Order: sequence, then C-alpha cells, then structure tokens
Amino acid sequence: MTSRIRRKFGSYGRSAAIVPLLMAGTMLAACSSDEGIGGLDFGFGNGESQAPADLRTTIPYEVQLTGIDDHEEQLIEALNAVSTARRLQSRPTASRAGLQRRAEDDVERFQAVLRSNGFYDGQITFEITEKTGDDAPVEENGNPAGSENNENDDVTANDTVNGTASQDTVDEADNRDNGANGDNGNNGENGDGAPTPLVLTYMIDTGAPYLIASVDLVIVRPDEVVERPATDAELERTRLQIGQRATAEPIILGEQFGVDILRDQGYPLVKATKRTVMADTAQKTISIKYAFETGPKANFGAVTVNGADEVDQDFIAGYRSWRAGEQYSPERVRETRRDLAQTNLFDSVIVKVAGPVGESGEIPVEINVVERKMRSIGGGVDFSTADGPGANAFWEHRNLFGAGERLRLGADASSLEQGLSAEFKKPQFLQRKQALVAEANAKNNDTDAYQGATVDSFVGVERPLGENWSTTLGVTAEYSDLTGSDSPNEEFYLAGLRGILRHDNTDNPLDPTRGTRFEINVSPYMGLTDHDTNFTSVSLSGSQYLSIDDDGDYVLAARARTGTIIGEERGNLPSNKRYYSGGGGSIRGYEYQKVGPLDDDHDPLGGRSVLELGFEFRAQVTESFGVVPFVEGGNVYARSEPEDISLLWAAGLGFRYYTAVGPLRFDVAVPLDKRENVDDDYQFYISLGQAF
Repeated sequence: MTSRIRRKFGSYGRSAAIVPLLMAGTMLAACSSDEGIGGLDFGFGNGESQAPADLRTTIPYEVQLTGIDDHEEQLIEALNAVSTARRLQSRPTASRAGLQRRAEDDVERFQAVLRSNGFYDGQITFEITEKTGDDAPVEENGNPAGSENNENDDVTANDTVNGTASQDTVDEADNRDNGANGDNGNNGENGDGAPTPLVLTYMIDTGAPYLIASVDLVIVRPDEVVERPATDAELERTRLQIGQRATAEPIILGEQFGVDILRDQGYPLVKATKRTVMADTAQKTISIKYAFETGPKANFGAVTVNGADEVDQDFIAGYRSWRAGEQYSPERVRETRRDLAQTNLFDSVIVKVAGPVGESGEIPVEINVVERKMRSIGGGVDFSTADGPGANAFWEHRNLFGAGERLRLGADASSLEQGLSAEFKKPQFLQRKQALVAEANAKNNDTDAYQGATVDSFVGVERPLGENWSTTLGVTAEYSDLTGSDSPNEEFYLAGLRGILRHDNTDNPLDPTRGTRFEINVSPYMGLTDHDTNFTSVSLSGSQYLSIDDDGDYVLAARARTGTIIGEERGNLPSNKRYYSGGGGSIRGYEYQKVGPLDDDHDPLGGRSVLELGFEFRAQVTESFGVVPFVEGGNVYARSEPEDISLLWAAGLGFRYYTAVGPLRFDVAVPLDKRENVDDDYQFYISLGQAF
C-alpha cells in the first residue's frame, strides 16, 4: 500500500517528469479510442503514416454480472438491455481505457434500473481483467503468468476505486501497453501476437428493496381540496399494496388509475398534476402522494358525428349507451366505441368528450369515424372422402339502406347438397342493441338418408342478454318434399317457433384458444296440412377451449352435442328434421349421416335423439404449421330417450396451415368401431377453420 501511495502521490519533480509521457499516452490512446480517430501523423518518427489496420486492432471482451439473486430475472434482463458494453460487444474497443469508459457509462444506467426496481441503495463496482485460459494463464494476483510484479507494476487498470479505475494508472498502463505493442492500443498479447481477451465484471450489491409505506391522494375540486390516504378499494383499483416493492412501473401506472377512478365519479376533465415519491432511507420505505385536479363534474351533452358519408349520422349517434342528461361515465364511452366497432362499418372509431363543461353542467361528445368499404364477395372450397368436393360463394352489403342493414346472398354446392341462401339483419331495431333478423334457404338434397327439395324461412329478433350472452326468438315456416327409406314421397308444410340462447366468450371465431361456447335451441313445430304433425326439437351444444401456454400455441379443445325430439314417432317426422351424425361436422372417420340406425341397404334412418363427444389437442409447432390429434364418438337413437349410451368412436390426426383468415385444415380419421360392409377404412377432410 505504501508503494502505491508513493507512486500515485510522488514528489512534484517526479510528477512533472511523467507529464510529457501522460500527454503522449493520451494522444496515442485517442488515436485508437472508441470514437474511431485514427491515421493521424504528428510529424514524429520516420514520416511514414501508421497503417490503418494497426490502429483498428481491437480487444474482444466478455461481460459478466455478479451479486444479483438468480430469482431477479426481470432485473437482470433490464440491466443487460441498457448496458452499453453489452450493446457494443460486437464492436470491441481498441484499449482498456475505451472499455472502461463503456463500463463507467453503464454504472449510471444500472443505478437508474436499480431504482426503478425498488433498490434505492444499490452499489455498483466493476473490474476489467484478462481472460484466463490455457493460452493465457493468469496467476492469483491477476497478472499474466511469468510477469514480474515489482513496485512499478503493482497498480494496474484492474484496480478499482469506488467502481472506477484511477485515471492516472489507466493512462500509464495504456502508455506502457502502447509502447510494448506497437501503439495499437492493446494491453496485452497472446503468444501469437493477438490481443488477450478481457473480462468486464460488474459487482452489483442491490441492497434491501424499498417497500411502499403509504399512498396519499390530494384531490383539488372546484369547491374544495381533499387530502387523505387512499382507501382499500382505491388501492385495489390502482393495483398498489402497502408493503409491496416500490418499483417504478406500478407507481407510474397508479397515477393513471387514479385519473380513471375520478373519471368514473363523473369528472371527465380530471388530470394528474404532481406525483411525489419520498424515500425513508432508515426504514427502507417509500411514501407516494398523487395530486389531481378534477375540474367540474358533468353530465353527457349533445353528440356530434364526424366522418360519416354513407352511414346515417343519426344512426351512428343512436349507438350511444347513455341516456340524455346521464352523469358522465368513461365506461359508457368505451361501450359505445366497442359497439360501433363491432358493426364492421368502420375502419376507425373514436368516441371522446369535446369539453369544456357548459353552464348547464353538460359536456358535448364527439364520435369520429372512418368508413370502410360496404360491399364484399368471397367464397371457399372443401373436400372429404365422404362428402366429395364442395364450394361456396357469397355477396354481402353491410349498409344496404344507410343504417347498417346487412344483406348476404350465398350459394353452396356439393355432391350431397346444392342450395341458395339469403340473410338480412337490421341493427338498432326498435331499441338499442336489438336487431331484426331474417333468413331463407332453398336446397336440393341427394344424400343416403333422403332425396328431394326443402325450403325454409325465419323472421325474428336478436338481442344481447348481458356480457357474452344473446338470444334469438322468432317464427319459422318450412316446406319439404323428400323421399327417404321409411318416408316415401311425402310433403310437409310446417310452421313453428325458434328460440335460441347463446353464450360465447371465445377469443377467435375461426381459431379459438380460450373460452366457452354454449347454445340451447328449442323449436316447436306443427303441421299446416292434413298431416297432423306436432313435435318439439330440443338441442344443446357446447365447446370448451383451454390454452396450456400464454401464447395459445397449445390448446385443449372439447365439444359435446345432445338433442331430443318429443311428440312424434320417427316414421311420422320429416326426414330432414330427424337427427343424424357422422362426417366432417360431427364424427370424423364415419361417412356423412352414417352413425346411427341403418336400413337393410345400410342407408341411414335418422333418429329422435343424438349424443356426440369430441376432444382435440391443438399444437402449433411453428408459426405456420400445426398438428391436431383428436378422438370423437357419438350415436343416434330411434327413441327420444336413448335406451343405452353406446357410442361409435373414431380417432385421427389433423394438420393445420395457419393463414391470415384462419387455419387451413387437413384431417385423417379412422373408425375405431368399424362395421363390416358399412364403414370405410379411413376418411379425410380439407376445409378452412377448425373442426369446432
């Protein structure tokens, strides 16, 4: 220690003697520094310029973080993300001094990261050492093996003083290295003349994390100022807890949550004014004080619509979810924007207050929209060994009369069925969120179960029943002229009601990864001709989706369907109103409608009750490709209540190619309960979208 002090703080004469050396070393270090200055000729030597290749010689290095708990993964990731030494590791410096400057820059960055993670007393030091290895053995004192450790060498760039190396010693070390290495700025060489790699090690002592001790609110209203602690409900809303680590992100977000709380109380123009964070170094705690100016409380006022051209402005304004004069609520604003976005009429929807608050206490609201194209056409194809090839096409207009009326015309064709369809929907019918719906279908059928024509129509209303629930209720009229194995050449004229209750909280209509779908359908029918036909069809179906991982790449999916027909024997029912099972939409592995009772020619008879189950494991193995093993089972029964629950099972493997509009699926399935002379060895299916 005495020698080090003497070397660093020697007599004035000795210091004066080394000044020229320090200046020369500094100039040489600058010629090969991080800033890339090189190729300078100061007129010394033989007049030949230094070769650029020598000036660009660099020292590779590694970066290590020590002293941090391995469980602090986010902290370690944040430190690495802000590190200049890490970021520029692919561009090494030409000297130890350059690497030291990077390390010194990192110290300030690391301190900021520690504070943002609740470590306000963190200490950071670093050291730069030569990398050890078979080609560069290093003794315990950190010097290369075989080097002399005399009085003039016992202070090197490896020594640290409060986290930074002594500048004098670093410059002197650089000067010695430059002289030894041909002024290339390297601090050491391997035996082959290459610079010895360095290791930059940060020693980080985080200290104890600071905890939140209190959260206070200063609320400045037009008529009063209130200063108080946050309530338990407010703390829960701001996602802060007394005693939690005082990290930056939740503290910053807590301020915005405080603004939201006051907006919910009817203050649309509230703003945060000052956030004060005080640290108690003795107790290792943080006290937070949020300040807000609420402005006046307000009710909803006039609504103005901007950007509408083809869509009626009054129709758009009718989507507001509040009553005239109702107290301002940001949730009502969000609900209105969400409902307008779901109409598929607009590319962009913005709903916002357009203050200030008027003398009457009302604040105006602006709805700004960007309309999208109102017409579209599309189509698709599919194929299966049971159904053969199929194709469909549609034309759609989403704003037929200027108030969001949607008309969709479609055509479908396959070897089993050919038909035309029309669907109409008028939103905001008679009251908000209620829609008038109508549909009509005309088909020609040529299946093993029946052949002939059917025409059906439906008119009703559709409306939501709370979040994710909806219902449809209306009247239906149907005509069928079908020939089946036990109903030859019969015509039916039916009238009935249709009631449907749905629940759907899935995250994607074509490829769900989370959520549940559930539907109950109750449809009573009565005959309109001499046939005294009266029956009621009841069906329940549902599916469940569970994502194993956060990204939804691995999903467990299950579905079930059951149904019963009450009031008529099977032979008195129209063939198309009976239950059937089998094929791509129910039990893959069996032919279309072939699961259930069969006649002597192995043609399906249908039944009065049905039960189906299905399970899939959907694994997206790459961004574009996935595999789906599946098992499905079911059966159809002649009576309205099954005499037993024996099921026919099938298993298979599917492949998915993921596109922008949904997954393209290819499924291969085999019947596990194969019936002799009835079932094929396998079936395969190609279509767009998941099986369910």
